[in-house]
Amino acid sequence: MRFRIKDLLHIFILSIGIFLFVIDLFIINVSLPTIQQSLDLSNSATQWIIILYIIGYASLLINAGNAGDYFGKKKLYVMGMAGFTFASVICGLSSNIYLLLMGRLLQGISSGMMVPQGIALITLLFEDASKRAMALGIYGSIAGIASVIGQLLGGLLPDQSWIHESWRLIFLINIPIGILACIAAYCCVPRDQPNPTSTISFIPMLSLFVLLMGLISPLVMGPELHWPIWSILLLAAALIFTLLFLKKQKELYKTGQKSLFNFVLFDNRVFNLGLIAALAYYMVQDAYFIINSNYLQHDKSYTATMTGIAFVYQGIGYVVASLIVSRFIQRHGKTVVLTGLGVMVMSLFLHLLVLNKVSVASDQLHLLFFFYGLGCGSVLPSLMTLALKDVSKELIGVGSAIYLTVQQLSICLGIAFVVGLFLHENGNPFFRLNNINTAYGSATTVSILLLLLVACCIICLPAIGKKKGNCISAQQKYDCEV
Repeated sequence: MRFRIKDLLHIFILSIGIFLFVIDLFIINVSLPTIQQSLDLSNSATQWIIILYIIGYASLLINAGNAGDYFGKKKLYVMGMAGFTFASVICGLSSNIYLLLMGRLLQGISSGMMVPQGIALITLLFEDASKRAMALGIYGSIAGIASVIGQLLGGLLPDQSWIHESWRLIFLINIPIGILACIAAYCCVPRDQPNPTSTISFIPMLSLFVLLMGLISPLVMGPELHWPIWSILLLAAALIFTLLFLKKQKELYKTGQKSLFNFVLFDNRVFNLGLIAALAYYMVQDAYFIINSNYLQHDKSYTATMTGIAFVYQGIGYVVASLIVSRFIQRHGKTVVLTGLGVMVMSLFLHLLVLNKVSVASDQLHLLFFFYGLGCGSVLPSLMTLALKDVSKELIGVGSAIYLTVQQLSICLGIAFVVGLFLHENGNPFFRLNNINTAYGSATTVSILLLLLVACCIICLPAIGKKKGNCISAQQKYDCEV
């Protein structure tokens, strides 16, 4: 089944949103040490550059579908793209950390507007199931390519010598792409009909934002400030607020009123184990890139370009493994995922051994990162499928939204806790090999323990297999990968 040129144009235009979101999620990992040095930032400030981007995005996910119905999906997509482009201008021209953080938060909020609408518009434009699946497959492939390009550009752009403070290029490069995408989407994508009967509540979005900020702030700033009393009180208040929020939502659900969650899902043992596995896994996922990027550039004298190229090999390993695993996952099930986790754990042990050397050859590092990418590609594409395996077809949408919210929260927690451990650890390491950096050894060991927790959850799950009446769409499989 072939696409018309017009169809391909629609897919390409609507994929630019996820392309920019993923690039800016990954491009910052390699360039963060350069930005920190240029703006003379504290360790906690560098963590906020990534965390605010994710919090802004996650806070809008709850009402993304209703907002698209109310305002119109195309309108919201164009507005999100325009907002992302404007935010990139703020980031690229920022003269201090406050402007940069404001720009990153606005980038995240704009991404939360445009990314869900891009997926929804593709689903709306392609009514034929086969074409829709192919279109979402192309969409997901573009997102995967963006993650590799983001790592590479994050290394290449900060090392450019023809412009002062060349790290700004990682944001300024979004501007021409965003402007062209806005014009193309406005002119070429068919307009959908808004549904003014849809309801939008800003309270859940604000509640989630406050909750995330309350949880993350003390974890990020506490270690650097030696845990002042306000950080402990704020963390305790955030935890109490979370319990009260969940209790209120449960009361609304029991009385038949509109609730943010369907609590039937949490009676499902498989779903709960899947969420725990996702929480532990995503705490490792982004933290790995940030920790290794900082360690290579600060401790091993790698340039940003050399680091970015090294991470490309991790991306290649991921793509290779994900293509191979898709053929075996239904037949061999959990064995494939557990093998992938074993590869990741073994790779992290090798990280400690290889990076313990005074100098590390590029080919050794590339092979090491490729090996780790193979493990990621064997695990990540199946995690969401595992969590939703026993969820009824009617609850798949709600379950997916909860899973994706936990995913974003996990990334924030990983940056706050695991990366924070790397940036602030000065005490005794959990694991140390001869002269290896204490903080790197500690953070990597925590990552290994988290992956072992994922493995325990997977072992407790039933075998992966097709279940009649259960449907996990290409869109949801894509969401897992992102």
